[in-house]
Amino acid sequence: MSTHTRTHARFALALVACAALLSLAAPPRLDAAAESLKVTVKYTGKGQVDKDHRLWIWLFDSPDIGPNSSPIAEGSVDANGGVATFEGLATGQVWIAAAYDERGGFGGNAPPPPGAPIGIYGTETGAPAPVKPGEDAMLSFDDSIRM
Repeated sequence: MSTHTRTHARFALALVACAALLSLAAPPRLDAAAESLKVTVKYTGKGQVDKDHRLWIWLFDSPDIGPNSSPIAEGSVDANGGVATFEGLATGQVWIAAAYDERGGFGGNAPPPPGAPIGIYGTETGAPAPVKPGEDAMLSFDDSIRM
């Protein structure tokens, strides 16, 4: 077998291996309901929720939520008890954090301002809890935890 033929044979074998691996991958989900998440957010602190003092909601693909974390989605509501809907989520589970824009003027796309009231969807022990897209979540928080 010539060097040229061996090179083509190796290339063909690599293509077959790649095709085999792709066939083992999980098929894409077609259920649109499993790719959306509705989050109801209730702020029970002292401030008034309105268009200037919004509730901001972030979704993360890890429970390690902090100022240096990068959210996979962001939304806001301008009514207390409002619902933020997130569409097209590709991950199997997400973690939710929220903040109240106490001072007004926060535009999102950044961590909440220092001192802002925050909440994380979690368990009774305070640990962040995951939510699966397709489920609904309710997050309630007050002024006791601040950024």
